[in-house]
Amino acid sequence: MVGKKLPSFLFVDQDPMWLAAMRRASRDLPGPKHFAHNAEEALGLMQAHEPAVLISGYGLPELDGLSLLERVQQQHPHVACVLHTAHPPRTLRGGRGIALVEKGTSPGNLQAVLSALWVALTGQLPSSSGTA
Repeated sequence: MVGKKLPSFLFVDQDPMWLAAMRRASRDLPGPKHFAHNAEEALGLMQAHEPAVLISGYGLPELDGLSLLERVQQQHPHVACVLHTAHPPRTLRGGRGIALVEKGTSPGNLQAVLSALWVALTGQLPSSSGTA
């Protein structure tokens, strides 16, 4: 990754405990990580930091997480989107390309998804030595 910008991740959840869990799950990923409590804050961070991956909880105050991800997909089609929820919608409303990770599964499940996204973006296994 020498000379290349490390991909960044944006995590969104209104629950501080889930944001803390996502912080722990992503701690070994090199590169910048940003955290937001709602869709408005997330959209501001999208503009400021242009993350490669957006992981959002479903139950957000003013705009549900799936609607946020669909909006981001329309405006930033290169961003990988993941819905992180305990109550997945029956369908993803045709939102192709939105991955689903259920809350309440093993904490290692979210870490595995994040690592797989990192490999897909960089072609390398994540190592904690490259933190930005």
